[in-house]
Amino acid sequence: MTKLLITAPVFFAVAAPAFAAGNVCLMHRYVDGWGSHGDHAVVVNDKFGKKYLLSLAGSCSDINFAFGVGIRSPMGDNGNSCVERGDKIVMRGGGVVGNNSACWVTKVEIYTPEMEKAYHDAQEAKRHHH
Repeated sequence: MTKLLITAPVFFAVAAPAFAAGNVCLMHRYVDGWGSHGDHAVVVNDKFGKKYLLSLAGSCSDINFAFGVGIRSPMGDNGNSCVERGDKIVMRGGGVVGNNSACWVTKVEIYTPEMEKAYHDAQEAKRHHH
């Protein structure tokens, strides 16, 4: 019992920094839906109801018109890896022109309700100024 009491605090002290550092893992096999967030971002849902904001670089303007979006890892993927910087966004159908081969993930973060509200407030403000 004494050993457990000594070991447990050490485990929590070691594990805490990993979460504090912001390690976010959207596994490829759990991607389940998406929504455009302008030309340089997309919100992706996972099968557990979490939302992620993927920041994008390159030629991604067709994402607003795509019927489907896929995410491909340049390292190959067995479904168990996390979506990460350098993965390619592949769009299909709708108004997509060409293969959009230059649309890349630059950042993956949890999409919080606060971020969602700020985005919608900004979109609403744009509508009232035009």
